[in-house]
Amino acid sequence: MENNTTNNINNNEEEIVNYANTSEYMTFELGKMKYAIELPKIREILTYPELITTLPNTKTWVKGLINLRGEVVPILDIRIKFKTGEAIYNDSTAVIAVITEDKRMIGLVVDKVDDVQRIDISSLAPVSDMGSAIPSKYLKGFVRLENNQMLVIMDVESVVDKEELK
Repeated sequence: MENNTTNNINNNEEEIVNYANTSEYMTFELGKMKYAIELPKIREILTYPELITTLPNTKTWVKGLINLRGEVVPILDIRIKFKTGEAIYNDSTAVIAVITEDKRMIGLVVDKVDDVQRIDISSLAPVSDMGSAIPSKYLKGFVRLENNQMLVIMDVESVVDKEELK
């Protein structure tokens, strides 16, 4: 009887250790590929706003600014930046409002937001420049999901780097 109890405790410990290697990510689509951003970086998901204040002399993928609960938030259409396909604005188009390490809030326009998934980041594989429409400097790597689909983990900090926005 005692052995069974010990085994159960050991099994539970193993599950906790495995669980520690996982993180929650929001998955979304850009073109034909699935991407993910770690959940703690995401403030909220918005429908594409009707009112965006455009900015002169900015890159084509900088859509402009919105007022989000009193905070001025730049909106970046990363579909245009990374040329992932035609940037269509419809009911599926979403803005993922992310918070950077230096506490800036930035909205990223994506084709469609999927769901939250728990991903084992210990199985992260490097992305070669050929494996994605997005250059590898903007990516952390990829994982293969149970359905054998490739999920690319985006490096939000490099995508919204201040140097990129100049």
